[in-house]
Amino acid sequence: MKKLLFILIPAAAVVIIFYSLSGNSDEAYISKVADTRAERVRFLKTSQQSPFTQFDLKYKPLSFFTIDPSYKVRANLERIQSPSRVMIQSSDGTSAPYSKFAYASFKLQGQSFKLLILKPAGFGALPNTYFTAFADDTSGESTYGGGRYLDLQIGKSDNIEIDFNLAYNPYCAYVSEYSCPLPPAENVLPLRIEAGEKDYNH
Repeated sequence: MKKLLFILIPAAAVVIIFYSLSGNSDEAYISKVADTRAERVRFLKTSQQSPFTQFDLKYKPLSFFTIDPSYKVRANLERIQSPSRVMIQSSDGTSAPYSKFAYASFKLQGQSFKLLILKPAGFGALPNTYFTAFADDTSGESTYGGGRYLDLQIGKSDNIEIDFNLAYNPYCAYVSEYSCPLPPAENVLPLRIEAGEKDYNH
């Protein structure tokens, strides 16, 4: 069967992954993340674009780590002055083009890290919407072995928010017929990120 491409086109109906929450309490923040997760579940269960609907598969409940505000971090954006195109390997052995946009530097669990932020190339790339795929020490254990994704809304500011509580699985975690980009080598982080979506129990 021909592989289907997992196209990274964020949509509010699928998942809203960015909040400006400064000044809000942890309770309000946790409620907003919970609402985002509920919206993703609703999409996967009911949308005609859901991978479960596309392949006529029974939806089984998603699993998530407990929402932990400490996994919402501030990051300094180091924009790449001359953006270059890079081919990112996909789960089916093919590769797809992305533009290298920036590195996001942040601290988590007392350590310093960087994530390469990418811009999908070609049709469907939305203004100010960027993407990163990452893996960590939970990958292949409690989370999907092919890594997880974060979508980022980035404007003019070089100070952004990265919220690992909003990390989500590619469609390949649910249906192997999709072709999903894998994390680039620099985005394999040497720590356990026990936040966001867990591995899918088929």
